[in-house]
Amino acid sequence: MSNSDSVENASYKVFTVCNLAYLPKALVLAESLAAFNHTKLKIFIFDKKIEGDLPHDLADFEWVEDLGLENFSHYAFKYDITEFSTSLKPWLALRLLESAQKVIFLDPDTCLFNSLDPILNLLDKEEVILTPHYVTPHPEGDVGMMRFGSFNLGFFAVNSSSESVRFLNWWNERCLDLCYFETQFGLSTDQKWVSIAPCFFPKLHISFDLGFNVAFWNAHERVVSVNPQGGYLINNQYSLIFFHFSSFDEKNPDLLSKREFADRETGRTDYSELAHRYNKSLQRLKIPISKTRYGFDYMSNGDYVSPTLRRAYASVLNDLPRGHDPFDSNGPVAAFAKKNYLISDKSGYQPTGFGDIESNRSKFVIVNKLMKMALYALGPNRFMNFSRLLVYLSSFRLNRDMWKL
Repeated sequence: MSNSDSVENASYKVFTVCNLAYLPKALVLAESLAAFNHTKLKIFIFDKKIEGDLPHDLADFEWVEDLGLENFSHYAFKYDITEFSTSLKPWLALRLLESAQKVIFLDPDTCLFNSLDPILNLLDKEEVILTPHYVTPHPEGDVGMMRFGSFNLGFFAVNSSSESVRFLNWWNERCLDLCYFETQFGLSTDQKWVSIAPCFFPKLHISFDLGFNVAFWNAHERVVSVNPQGGYLINNQYSLIFFHFSSFDEKNPDLLSKREFADRETGRTDYSELAHRYNKSLQRLKIPISKTRYGFDYMSNGDYVSPTLRRAYASVLNDLPRGHDPFDSNGPVAAFAKKNYLISDKSGYQPTGFGDIESNRSKFVIVNKLMKMALYALGPNRFMNFSRLLVYLSSFRLNRDMWKL
């Protein structure tokens, strides 16, 4: 029996998680799986269930609210979409292992360029497979890995061994409780937890195959070329299995990602063909239902659930009545939000980042002047302690005394 035959007959499942807006990306992944005759992709939709056409010929779909997770609405409310969808990855993997020998998770913005057979075969002897963000020290320092975690959990693979289940149960408990993106407190959704997992699970397999999980964050160590035998090579040595198109720039595919990375502005021509192929598939697979706004961003009357309200809710969750619906605009959470001035308009929230510095330059001038005044008033040592206090206060969920019930 050939290698591919053994993989074909093995019981395995591949899954991803996304909201409706990310569905076209998940469909590109599904199509790439089908191109290599793999099992149909399982897509768990993290959004409020609505009517709409889904391409069931391409993937199997399940709405997360139909899965029977206890206190489901509490997680949907306390977490934003990124935190929520990543928080249930180990829980979903455990669920899939009830009927499969092997389970592979891939982020919705990944795409296969070769068969997953090497990973499936590796699971015959390894129980949990992880990939580091990169394996060569970054020329600009490794602070990013310190912030976001050693391993990129846009991919992981497990088999049905007792050790795999023990790992997933450990990870699941922590993700359900603390899957926040708060890097100032050492939390980076589901990823940072797994940075410490090798301390507890010595059988974790860390793959150094550079053809797995290629992305902008490891561009400094991975060069793409065409394989004369078909497909692509990384560094003329490793077959490119899948590429992770994180923060993909649809308007400028030659730039690959909206995030900064090695040689982004000067151009990575070796990545261009992959990026254009991916973008072409992405535009072709856009469907009407993917234009729906994220359902768990709104209360039942349409009021916007702001990030501040989510964190405040997490702070008082244990003090609220059992069995409450946080999305009920006539319920206790809505009353709590009004009492604490946490009701927002319906325009939504746009996070700011380094790219917004120039447009907010005048505000920085004002803030800097106020900080200098505080420095003068407090003195350098008290000012340093005041600055540390501001970091602590930046997480509203840790400041229960701020909120009135």
